[in-house]
Parts: sequence; C-alpha cells; structure tokens
Amino acid sequence: MELLENHWQAQPSVQTRPAEPFSAVDRVLIIGYRKKKKESQRRFWARFGVTQSRGSRFESGAEIPAPVSILLGLYFTKTVSDADLGRAERVLYSRDAAALLNPGQ
Repeated sequence: MELLENHWQAQPSVQTRPAEPFSAVDRVLIIGYRKKKKESQRRFWARFGVTQSRGSRFESGAEIPAPVSILLGLYFTKTVSDADLGRAERVLYSRDAAALLNPGQ
C-alpha cells in the first residue's frame, strides 16, 4: 500500500494531463490493494461510483476516466476517506440534492 501512496505523492507540482490516467503498473497496484484488503470488485469500485463490470474493465486495461482517477488519487493519499465518499453518496441521492440539481421540477 505504501508503494501506491508514494505513486500519487511523487507527482510533480505542475502536472500535465497524461494521455492515459493509469498505466498497467497502476492497475496492478490497485488490484493488489483491493486483494490485500480482501474486497470484491463490487465493493471496492462502488465507493467511487463505478459498477463491478466497469471496475473489472479498468482492472483489465480500459482507460479510467479522469474523475475516477482523481478520486482514486485522493483516496490513496488519504485525503478522502471511506466515510467522506459515503457521505457524498448519501447527499447525492438525497431528495434535497435532487431538488438542487433539477430546479423547477
């Protein structure tokens, strides 16, 4: 896990957007972390708003979209916790949030 945390911390302060957010090594580290924590793909990827089948594709080499990549980086550098992600999901699916996102409906 330390290797994964160091990966995100080692990025230069001025970043250019890479063509692909994750390399094959990154995927190996993510899979290793998930397996070390003994989490299913469904449980691991759900915290980032990703289905199990899509998470499986990411682990198999599909490009990870920037928003998911950002969340993964924040998660592995311990900037965002499981509790933070859970709170965000609850707010997103609350009636108050739906009213804010769809005014006039």
